[in-house]
Amino acid sequence: MKKEWLVGFAVILAVTLGACASTFVATKDGKGYYLGSSSNAAYKLFCESGDLQKVLAATQLSSETKDKLYSSNCGPERSKERVKQIYASITPAQRKDLRLAFRNNGYDINYLPC
Repeated sequence: MKKEWLVGFAVILAVTLGACASTFVATKDGKGYYLGSSSNAAYKLFCESGDLQKVLAATQLSSETKDKLYSSNCGPERSKERVKQIYASITPAQRKDLRLAFRNNGYDINYLPC
């Protein structure tokens, strides 16, 4: 009974965190998008430019996490929900590392130009 309760709690916690999790806005050249945005403009900015590969290469994230973030943002089956889940699963220090890597590659973080 205790094991079932623990499993149920873990599922509820995962769903709650996944539903509430958000990423950050990365802005470059006057255009800002949430990491994981499904728009074509965000795809061009992060993926077609090669910027996301450069940003991820500049982080201390594991190869597996980098691959998941890249494929969820730039792969054929892009998924903003999957990006949110991955972002929610990394530690605060890893999130900071990712934001700093964006900043070091010419992006402003959580800034929306007027």
